[in-house]
Amino acid sequence: MMRPFNKAVDNQKQLEARFGSREDYIPLPDGITADRIKAFLAVRTELMHHCDSFEDIAASFQQMDELDKHGEDPPVGAVLKGVGDVMGSAFSIAGEIGALTNSRNNELLKNSMGLGEYTWLYVLVYNSWLGNSPNQGFEGDSNDGFSEREQGQIQGLMLNHARALEEVDRHKEANLWRDEAGRLARSEGGVPFASGNLPSEITAALMPYRTMLEGSYCAAMSEFDLGRVKKKGFTIHTE
Repeated sequence: MMRPFNKAVDNQKQLEARFGSREDYIPLPDGITADRIKAFLAVRTELMHHCDSFEDIAASFQQMDELDKHGEDPPVGAVLKGVGDVMGSAFSIAGEIGALTNSRNNELLKNSMGLGEYTWLYVLVYNSWLGNSPNQGFEGDSNDGFSEREQGQIQGLMLNHARALEEVDRHKEANLWRDEAGRLARSEGGVPFASGNLPSEITAALMPYRTMLEGSYCAAMSEFDLGRVKKKGFTIHTE
């Protein structure tokens, strides 16, 4: 169980040494280019190999939810099977998260992409453009939204982009991103351009890859796709 987490911590250090922290990333004023979309898709294609395992875990939790809705006296056999499935899933969750995080970090290194750029593309593609709710969780809850910490990171990336636009005298576009970052602070879900009305240059860049991008998303993994790993002694934290 610890081995993939240890590997994830090691390659995370390599990522940050090479590309800086997530918060350091400055999205280019030219927007999203085709080569970066292809690099993102290369990462996601490899990570989709983990999707089945997370969907199996999610299914076991959802099975217990369905039994709970069955009433006061669900069938004993179904309850025992459900409990067994959930217990097995609970024991496997940590290993699966570690394996996913390790794979993601390795693929980011292979494709010359830092965690900041990956987060930027992930949020704009899957949440803003395609409309997937963040952090859907194993129980199928699609209303969790981004955490306060995640919202702060996304806002920071948006403000970095606004500053990059200002430096090339594109003040109107910079103000658009700055205004949206301000709106994000007052929203519940924390998704930028939640209505899907991304700037036209972003949607134009993404449109040729829509089918591939749609096929590279896994709702059951979404709660862990952007996580970082911290280790202190024998304790592992994901954030």
